[in-house]
Amino acid sequence: MRRFVYNINKQAADPDSTSNEVVSFEDYTELVGVSFVGAHGANNIDVEIRSHNGKESFIDSVPLEYYKIGTGREEIILHKQITNNSIRVRTSFVSGSDVKGALVFTCKK
Repeated sequence: MRRFVYNINKQAADPDSTSNEVVSFEDYTELVGVSFVGAHGANNIDVEIRSHNGKESFIDSVPLEYYKIGTGREEIILHKQITNNSIRVRTSFVSGSDVKGALVFTCKK
């Protein structure tokens, strides 16, 4: 198993924005789990995890807090087979609070 990091860094003054990025996992073919490690102010960013082609939703769009590890929360276990060794991360950010941290993906071959 190996962990991969997808950084999320937004400043409170940044404009509202959305992104839809492909995250690659070298030659790993199973997404075991995901969690967020870091800090954020208000629930001003939503994150959605989808298959690399965007057709299958692994986790629907939810506030980043849903992914946060700690205070009794563990990594979200998915056990999803992925094609092209990648997934899509869609974010929707609303200005007003800083977001600094990373989604941590656990993968295996």
